[in-house]
Formats: sequence, structure tokens, C-alpha cells
Amino acid sequence: MRSPRRSPFSLVALACALLVLPALSTQAETWIWVDADGVTHVTDDPEAVPAAHRDPGAGEVDVLRGLWKDEILGDEMTTPPGTSGGERDRYLRLLRGAVEDLRRGETARASATLRSVQRMWPAQAEAYWYLALLDRRRGRYESASQHLAKFQERAGEALAGWGQRAKRLERELHDERRLVDSDLSRPPLQFTRVKTRNFRLDLDSELGHADPAYAETVLRFLEDARSEVSERIGIEPLEPLGVVLYGKAAYLEAHRHRFSFQTVGFFDGRIHVTSPAHPSESMRSLLYHEYTHAVFREQTGGDRPYWLNEGLAERMERRSRNLEASTRSERISLRTRIEAGHWIPLREIAPSFSGLSDEDARAAYLQSVVAAAFIEEHTTKEERARILSRIGEGYSIDQALHEAMGMDTDDLDAAVQRSILEEFPAIDS
Repeated sequence: MRSPRRSPFSLVALACALLVLPALSTQAETWIWVDADGVTHVTDDPEAVPAAHRDPGAGEVDVLRGLWKDEILGDEMTTPPGTSGGERDRYLRLLRGAVEDLRRGETARASATLRSVQRMWPAQAEAYWYLALLDRRRGRYESASQHLAKFQERAGEALAGWGQRAKRLERELHDERRLVDSDLSRPPLQFTRVKTRNFRLDLDSELGHADPAYAETVLRFLEDARSEVSERIGIEPLEPLGVVLYGKAAYLEAHRHRFSFQTVGFFDGRIHVTSPAHPSESMRSLLYHEYTHAVFREQTGGDRPYWLNEGLAERMERRSRNLEASTRSERISLRTRIEAGHWIPLREIAPSFSGLSDEDARAAYLQSVVAAAFIEEHTTKEERARILSRIGEGYSIDQALHEAMGMDTDDLDAAVQRSILEEFPAIDS
């Protein structure tokens, strides 16, 4: 796991109270403050910052990294003395297993376990807490609120320490529901612009109402993405990248005519994405994903090969949550598809994933990220950057891969399948 590297973001909110926020960027410090007239200023030149706004003496605060910070862990769950093997012990073992699945990104398995726990022990509170977090992450705010209400009804003295977090989550869910409610009358869409050395950020003006530190948090996420992509793929945008963030209802009103299916973002020279009212870990992951697409397109001049484009973006998204490229259960599912003859050749999904069934599309995304991870394991950062630059120069993906790895698309396809089969050999009957 990459250890955090610190660089301060400084902010004087409308009340002119200073907060110094830790960031992960290794670039120059970025200072952000709001002056007495309510004007936002952003600079990477400390000499341009008024002394009152760059004095860290006011103290530091730990900024929540979103959904999966302290909320996922809650208070430590331990088996009471003398109850090992009993009902309470069984309950806690299942609950701890679900939490570990969440930390590994196995959300489907975690959700199934939590619902089983909820059915078997309906009077216990903890499962409702984690189900509320999961539904919030999926954008199911009404369901998340219902789970949270049940948690608050059942939480006793043992969970008193979760009380403040529950109240905060309740307020944030209210803010999120407001942004996605298409029935509310809204003023015309307006944007607030914030510029830094690396980004041009346009924010739906509604996004800053609930969270005064919204812009600072998003810029930190973007700098994280820039640093990670630079470190892993070896490329950076040649010019500051434009990013436009919308509340969900505003995004749909502005862009639903563009697509025949529901989207949460797209790239047209700028990144356009929907955003929650309070930037969360899922928002950070989405920005990693879309930032990688933007860099891929700038380097290659297009979106193809689609499997490499999506594989790299998904790989970076998972890295944003400190997850492996794929989970064991995902690789087992690919092993099953190989055995059944349902593996989709990478060459077939180079143009796009269109026309695939939902099941095949999910498999295509997973094959892509496993292939991208295989490339990462067998190349240097410079070689990976060279693959993309070669595509941009007009070389085919086969030529670019052969130069970097000594194999073409079909060879890579076979090598990835072979690695999965070797990890899960067939069991003789």
C-alpha cells in the first residue's frame, strides 16, 4: 500500500476560519482561501497568499476520505468473554467477515452476508449501518435513510460512539437526495470556476452549498489521480485538464439527450461527471477512472483499443481504494468462462463493448482490467507510457505490445488466460 505523502491545502472559509488539509500530491503546495468579499483564490505560489491565510498555527484537521474512512470500521467488534462459539460470537464473526469483504471490494458478497445477518438478528444494529453505507455508495439514498433509521432505533449504549457519525450521515443523505431530486424547481445551471496549475474546475453552484470545503476536497482527489496515473502509467496531460462537476439532476437535464443509456460521466476534451453533495470515496474513484480515460485519449488520440482504455481506467479506479486489480472470486468467474468457452477474445472487444449482453459486458470489463494488470506486471512504467505514445503515433496495438513485451494481442490474450488457469487448476474428478 502506498504511504500517504503530505502537502497542505489551506482554506479560510466564509467565516475566515483557517483549516489546513492534508493532501497526497507530491507537486507544489496548493493554497485555497476565500477572502472577505467571498471570492475564492487558488495559487501554488506561497508568496501570493496573505500571511493570515498560510499560517498553519490554527491547527490541522483530518479530512475524511469519504465513505470508507472510519465509518466502515465503526467501533471494534470483539467477542465477549465466555461466549466463544455462542450466538453472539457467530453474529460477530459474520459481521466481521462482511466488513473485511467491504475492505477488499467484495461488495456483492458483503451485501449478501449483511442481509443474512439482518434477517437472522433483526434486533441488532450494526448490519443496518453497513447496509446504509452500501446503499449510499450505490446512490440509493432513500433506502440508505431507511437502514440508517433502523440502525438508530436499535443502537444501544454499546454503540453510543457511533451516534455523531450517524447524525452526520443523516444530514449528508438529506443533501444527496436534494441533488438527485428531479422534481425540485432549480435556478438555471450556473458554474463556479476554480483554476490551479493542473486543473480547470467548473462546479455546479449547488454543490458547494452543503459542503464549504467541496472544491478543496475535489482538487485533492484530482491531484491524487494525477500523481497515481503518472506513477503507474508514466504520462501526464500536456495542458491543464478541464473538469466539470454536476449534481445528478442537473447533469441529466443538461446531457440526457447525448446518450441512449444512463451515464454518470463522459469526456469531450473535458471530464464531465455527476457528483454527490459531499465528495466521497466513490467520487474519488470515479475521478480516477475518468482522469485515466482523459489521459489515454490525449496520448492515443482516441478510445481504442477499448479493452486497454477501460482496463487501465478500472485498474486506476481500484487503486484509488487500495484494492487489487481483481478479487479471487472475479478470477474464479473468469476461470469458469474460460472452461465453458465463453472467454471473449481481446481482439473482439478492441473496437468497443457495444452489442454485448449485460453478462458479457461485465466479463469484458473484468477481462480488460486483468489484462491491464498483466501488462503492468510485465512492463516498466516507461514501457507502458511507450505503448500509449506508439498508438498515438499511428502504430497498431499489436506493434506497440510487441515492442514492449514481445507479444501481440493474441499472445497477450493467451498469456492472461494461462495465468488464470494456472492459479485455479482443474480438479480431477
